[in-house]
Amino acid sequence: MRAVSESPRLRVLALFDDAGPHRYAALAGALLSRLGDLDVDVGGRLAGHHAVLIAADRPPARAAELARFLEAGGGVVALHGTLGVWPVGGWAPGEPGPETELLVRPAPGHPVGDRLDPELAVRDELFVSDPPPPDATVLLTAPWHYSDRVVAFSRPLGAGRLVHLGLGHGTSTWESELFARLVFRALRHAAGLEPAPTVGVGLLGYGAIGREHANAVEEVQGLELRGVCDRLPERREQARAAFGVDVYADAAALLADPGVDLVVVGVPPAAHAGASLDAIAAGKHVVCEKPFALRVEECDRVLAAAAAAGRQVSVYQSRRWDPDFVALRKAVSGGAIGEPFYMESFIGGFLHPCSYWHSHEPISGGTIYDWGSHYFDWMLTLFPQPVVSVSAAAHKRVWHDVSNSDQVRVDVGFEGGAQATFMQSDIAAALKPKWYLLGTKGALVGDWREEVVKSRDWTGDLVEEPLAPSEAPAEVTLHLPDGTRSRQGQAPRTRNGFYRNLADHLLLGEQLAVPAAEARRNVAVMEAATRSIAAGRPIEVRA
Repeated sequence: MRAVSESPRLRVLALFDDAGPHRYAALAGALLSRLGDLDVDVGGRLAGHHAVLIAADRPPARAAELARFLEAGGGVVALHGTLGVWPVGGWAPGEPGPETELLVRPAPGHPVGDRLDPELAVRDELFVSDPPPPDATVLLTAPWHYSDRVVAFSRPLGAGRLVHLGLGHGTSTWESELFARLVFRALRHAAGLEPAPTVGVGLLGYGAIGREHANAVEEVQGLELRGVCDRLPERREQARAAFGVDVYADAAALLADPGVDLVVVGVPPAAHAGASLDAIAAGKHVVCEKPFALRVEECDRVLAAAAAAGRQVSVYQSRRWDPDFVALRKAVSGGAIGEPFYMESFIGGFLHPCSYWHSHEPISGGTIYDWGSHYFDWMLTLFPQPVVSVSAAAHKRVWHDVSNSDQVRVDVGFEGGAQATFMQSDIAAALKPKWYLLGTKGALVGDWREEVVKSRDWTGDLVEEPLAPSEAPAEVTLHLPDGTRSRQGQAPRTRNGFYRNLADHLLLGEQLAVPAAEARRNVAVMEAATRSIAAGRPIEVRA
């Protein structure tokens, strides 16, 4: 498979009007910071660029030069109402409607819309225009007064390609991640770049979460499950029956399969680094289950091997897409509580640990590496500044049939003085909030929900089964200094968010949501916490 790094690096010339009612040049900074793996020049010479991104309220001074660029085979993406003042090719948008929430719908079967939701809520204005030219390919539409209106289209002009993307009225659009993705894809399309071929995926390990990986891969466009390896015959047969793929008892056979481009490492944590290195040596991209590894040194070896081989590595930090964390992160990034400076986080209850390898420290890494792999990922996402100290303590008081600690507490200190704490306890008869986050202007609290699933058994009797706290999103509440409290809304989970992003990265070159280097930070904190418990003192660290 052609790696994304082997695709031509797109060189883009950006031309943004600095006058007129929209002052696009002042809006453009937020967009340019999100365009990822592109070489973007603002202003300057046209020669040497593959595509032009233009937003204008006035006829561009370089209109003739841009027209020649298109005729010669270049690509142009014209944003918002640009074609109204520069009707290259003879088409111009109509009058804009009022600013409102639009439900933008990607046209099926086109790379610009691949793996996007079927409806995308965007606050913008819609140009109520005549139909696009007959040679145009519709990319995006939106319903308007009981009809579908075109939001974006592409068409050939000379040897080049013009894309009209009729969004970009105000700040909210230019600052949105969705707009950046649409612009990125439009630029690739305008420049004539096609997506890489379908990525063949192999699963190394088909344990408790193996089917989750398999289902996600099968559902995501651009990925295809092609092999499963597991040492247990019954698991191999389950995978064969469910997905109709080749199955292997030996990892070497899976790694030798030429149809497998990417390997999902789903073996126990103590084997993560070795399995990832084997996959990279076989020329495969890697998705590693969390935790990335048990030691920073192991992470660094994997990262170095991937860089040398030109392979991509990501870690399955899938809970970044949990609706409660998405709501928490949105509130923090939107400045709702000012600058975060103190956090407490908790998971647990008073329950007997499982008897699988998850509870056996030599294999799992210990209690810290269990839920800690997710909680530290959340923590370090909210606190991006360097970690400077880690202090941890553990208790072994009740569950002596397993080697994991019954309870761990980890205190993390950051450069600048911010503090954060994580506690996991299997001996907590009373629960603390999932999150307690203080900022300079307010606070956010994530409270566990008490949910009961009701059903009937075969006799017709009512059956009430309490959900474990971790099985339902927490209720996230914003507290302000004046006593105001407001529950933060939570959007439905983005289905297969991790694998959709992975495919977008490998096939289109979009930014990877979980770079392995970020997961390395999680391991650095967890390893330091393990050392702190053993030494009985804080550990200085730089992560």
